Amino acid sequence: MIVATAGHIDHGKTTLVRTLTGIDTDRLPEEKARGISIDVGFAHCTLANGQTIGFVDVPGHERFVRNMLSGVYAVGHVLLVIAADDGIMPQTREHLHIVNLLGVAQGTVVITKKDRVDAARLAQVELDVVDLLRGTAWNSASVIAVSALTGEGMDALRKRLAAAAATEHGAAEDMGVLARFVVDRVFTAAGSGTIVTGTVIAGSIGVGDMLVITPAGIQVRVRKLQRHGSATERAHAGERCAINLANVEQATVSRGDWLVAAEAHHPTDRLDVHLKVLISEVGLLKHWTPVHVHIGAADIPARLTMRRGASVAPGEGAFAQLRLQRSINAAHGDRLILRDQSSTRTVGGGVVIDPFPPERRSAQRLAVLAALDAYDLRASLQALIVLLPQGIELEWLARVFNLQFDKILDLVPTDAVVLKTGLHTILSGEQVLQLQRTVVERLDRFHAEYKNATGMELVQLNAEIARELPMKVFVALVKLCAGRAGLQLHGSQVSIASHDSTDNPRDLVVWQRIRPMLHDAKASIPSVRELSVLSRVPLQQLRDLMHRKSGTGKLVKLTLERFALPETMEMLRQKAEQTAASCSDQLFSAAQYRDVIGTGRGLAIEILECLDKKGETLRRGDLRAIRINTGE
Repeated sequence: MIVATAGHIDHGKTTLVRTLTGIDTDRLPEEKARGISIDVGFAHCTLANGQTIGFVDVPGHERFVRNMLSGVYAVGHVLLVIAADDGIMPQTREHLHIVNLLGVAQGTVVITKKDRVDAARLAQVELDVVDLLRGTAWNSASVIAVSALTGEGMDALRKRLAAAAATEHGAAEDMGVLARFVVDRVFTAAGSGTIVTGTVIAGSIGVGDMLVITPAGIQVRVRKLQRHGSATERAHAGERCAINLANVEQATVSRGDWLVAAEAHHPTDRLDVHLKVLISEVGLLKHWTPVHVHIGAADIPARLTMRRGASVAPGEGAFAQLRLQRSINAAHGDRLILRDQSSTRTVGGGVVIDPFPPERRSAQRLAVLAALDAYDLRASLQALIVLLPQGIELEWLARVFNLQFDKILDLVPTDAVVLKTGLHTILSGEQVLQLQRTVVERLDRFHAEYKNATGMELVQLNAEIARELPMKVFVALVKLCAGRAGLQLHGSQVSIASHDSTDNPRDLVVWQRIRPMLHDAKASIPSVRELSVLSRVPLQQLRDLMHRKSGTGKLVKLTLERFALPETMEMLRQKAEQTAASCSDQLFSAAQYRDVIGTGRGLAIEILECLDKKGETLRRGDLRAIRINTGE
């Protein structure tokens, strides 16, 4: 369990941690000289049951709230420290607001310096604490009064921490979660080089792992790992550790950066969030308000954006977008704190819903955010399928939730359809069936109106019946439905497979004239121009007919200007087999094939290239072999 301190300056946080662990967390000379904590400090202790607790001691002075925020991110338990003589002070309230906004529900209130006050004063402070916690997530938190000087109450505090640690399981480390580590300190050590400390937020990190410093995008290797001062091979989600990075300069990484798995490196400068404004704020939080965003260990200036004219009142919550001055790493569920433009006052906080929002907000965007806010990915996916008729890109969803792609695939409902379009787009099974029916109905009307057309352009069909679907998704959908609905795709067109654009009196007359000519020509297949002269059919009319006829399967296109009957092509395929059989190594040349079929070399090559495309022959340099069809 990781425990952070919180509370006003000079209320005894560092002394409390030193008494519990024997470690002085004030490491800077200035801290020792002034007697106050300026930066985050770290310590640990081992409980009687052998379990280790890590402590993050944060500064209490208002000038160092930024440093305090970098320390309390992703802790499991907080000790809210209140001095018995001073009582509740400004940073007591602000730190309590912060830990509540960060979603730290587990905590203990520790009233320190018990030895300095009488019983009446102690009782009054305890009553004030009850009032302070009322209405917060800490409403039922334990309150323990101690004296680090005399040791009174310290055993009770240790028992409280042991009980909390016994129920602490850290962050869930589900299979498929990508590694993310937030950096809160960087330094160098002689003989080791660059070392970073921080917390594993998701997944796990092991010695030898290749990670990426984000947002910079620099790849690094984990040379060594330490947890609580001892070497370890792997650190898991919810654990603090120190990582020795190989071949990296200290200046390359800084507080606020992340170390992530390569698949999790997706820097972003916009976040769609669910925010809440503190009830103590005096005014509305409006569109384009400048704020400081504290996320992970980073502090980034940003602008708050909402619908023009919209605002969030004190004590209220809303979906909004943060536009950051620089890129960061973020994932769904990351907690954040908002401070005012001068970074002197905490105004609210929230949680990241979508770290990769679209450029433009659609009318359905709020509903999409509400679906993502479900904190149950399977439920979110079900809701999104209904909300997004254009489909859901599963790669986007994997990035949002920081998961390996296979994990997302496992969550796809059995009645949904996944289309491969370079990416993977999911549609509901019902939507696919409805679109399939609509495609068939529209093509039936098209064929009735344009009997001579080989098919309808996919672009036109998409625009008419499924404008919301991106073109690549629509084409994948039509391909999927082709077998089920009896559709045929040819080039940029689609048609009902049974449709024959040549089934009309004018084309039938020409076909009855040229088909016997093609049959009698056998291997000496005439070009369209030659056939036009022989049949006395205008060249352009004949060329158009033969291209349309090839779409019906009644002609095979060798080239743009030469077509053969299917039975002629079957005869020519058999001739290729005979030619190969006559060769000792089963390999034959175009010249040998020409001699067998009795044509010119140019026509023989055109025929062989057509057989290559059909998968009947296989070219090997200047020779060819018969391709063996296994039927698989």
